[in-house]
Amino acid sequence: MKVTEHSEKAAAVVSTAKNPLFGLNALKIYGMAVLFYTTSHMLLILLPLSSNKLGASPAQIGLIMGTYMFTSMFLRPVAGTIVDKLGAKRILLATLLLNAVVLSLYSIQELWLFAVLRIMQGVILSFFSMVSHLMIIEALPEEARGQGLSLFSLSSMLPYTYGPFLVLYFFDRVPTMSLFMALIPLGLAALLIGANVRVPERRTNSPSHGSITSNENYAGWRDPQLLFPSAVILLAYAVIGTVAAFLPLYLEERGLPNAGLYFLTETAVLILFRFFGRKLIPTEPRFPFKMVVLLIGLMTAAAGLLLISDSLALIVLAAICNGTALSMLYPTLLTYVTFIVPERFRGQGIGWFIAAADFGTSAGIWALSLLANAFSYEAMFSGCIGIGASAILLLVSYRRMGSRI
Repeated sequence: MKVTEHSEKAAAVVSTAKNPLFGLNALKIYGMAVLFYTTSHMLLILLPLSSNKLGASPAQIGLIMGTYMFTSMFLRPVAGTIVDKLGAKRILLATLLLNAVVLSLYSIQELWLFAVLRIMQGVILSFFSMVSHLMIIEALPEEARGQGLSLFSLSSMLPYTYGPFLVLYFFDRVPTMSLFMALIPLGLAALLIGANVRVPERRTNSPSHGSITSNENYAGWRDPQLLFPSAVILLAYAVIGTVAAFLPLYLEERGLPNAGLYFLTETAVLILFRFFGRKLIPTEPRFPFKMVVLLIGLMTAAAGLLLISDSLALIVLAAICNGTALSMLYPTLLTYVTFIVPERFRGQGIGWFIAAADFGTSAGIWALSLLANAFSYEAMFSGCIGIGASAILLLVSYRRMGSRI
């Protein structure tokens, strides 16, 4: 009997070693991300509704919500530098502890405090995102890095499928204060898991794929190898963010009340591809040209389908195209970035890359909204097609110039 038990334990250990993607440490990181982003996605709906009840104007609500992403965007490169210097573990614990404190302060229902707390959460997001990405990279062997980043991205997206729904369902059924209080145990649970996550040592003895010597500083966005994928993700997220923000208004104007089905289909495709398509993500220091062109093409095609949409079938097809692009593009490019950035500057490199995605989302929504305001939503979606085509042209031109990608 004892022999059997020992053999079963040994088999379990071997299984975990063979599949580190689902090892205990990786599962802790995924679980921590699910809890952290659950509170984030719930606040995305809860704060505007609560601010409106407190008498906030649309402009005030926009200011409260906008400070979150802008703060995070500008701090990401700085966060990467600090994490590289101080280490991931102590930054992780400080971030999760501050997050729990901030969540508890939402119990004070004041608009000015909401704005301050959103700024603090922007700081928290920049550091948490940075540390958790680095942890999953270091926890897995190089050949599993792309799959691990895909599963981690899935962990951050899963709460988007139920967080807003829970808030909308309970908002008129329970006191608003109860919803805010419910966030506190989620924050404490994330802190508890984070305190028990093992942060692997940096593999500094492995050869770096970057070309920087130990006596040099990292060039950041001036590094052409990092600048290129950052420019691609910036253009892509300008389109993806704009479509997500304005699709409901666009479809309503066209008399097509199918926005809910679009987002449901897109989310389902995203989850399926992030999980089952993770093995398709290249894990090497060579730019995945064909895959990126395909994904940008699908994203551009989705904008084109929405532009001419006059039926439910076209809307669903657009959701499938955009869901596929959204699910694979980010982890594919991020995996490439982790290989071309020197090991000891990896936090900075990832910070610049994610900041480019954030900036693309914010700037794209703002710029294309001006186009819609001056002309029409059709002009906005035509602009999305133009940006997608520009991204493909950039990819093709960069390759034809013989650049080392």
